[in-house]
Amino acid sequence: MEISRLVDETVSTWHQERPDLEFEHMGSMLRLNALVQAASSKIRIITEAHGLTMGEFDVLATLRRHGVDSKLTPSYIAEVAMVSPSGLTHRLARLEKSGHITRIADNADRRSSFITITSSGAALAELIIEVIVEQSNQLYGSLSVENLESFTSVVSILTAHVESDGASHPEKVVQ
Repeated sequence: MEISRLVDETVSTWHQERPDLEFEHMGSMLRLNALVQAASSKIRIITEAHGLTMGEFDVLATLRRHGVDSKLTPSYIAEVAMVSPSGLTHRLARLEKSGHITRIADNADRRSSFITITSSGAALAELIIEVIVEQSNQLYGSLSVENLESFTSVVSILTAHVESDGASHPEKVVQ
């Protein structure tokens, strides 16, 4: 079943069962979720075709976009990649083993290190980002400039709302 029809059916059937509730916003959330899942699936296919997980690509992309000579700390990479430092450890180990990154000891703090991207890691990051940009351009190219600006504005507003903790807390679910 196509996404739009599935979402319309979900909203409609819920509305029939619970006419006291407003489901249109939930429908928008379901459509956005379907869009994110489809886009993530395409990115996953691209990264896996090059032997990387999405998380590993995220590390390489973070390093590459800071310049081929950049040295970043693991804690900074973890923050930007929105992953715990322990979650980053496995990614770094795999990327180092494959020759895409190197670790450099921090002479000022023996407990710390810096991560740099190798030439093979930079080339791989550039290849993958080119494909992702092409895919993104194909998807969003179907929108007019005005629609894309409106969409970006709406997503920015919703993101700010979530970041400000203005959205309801899912952990407050009644059991």
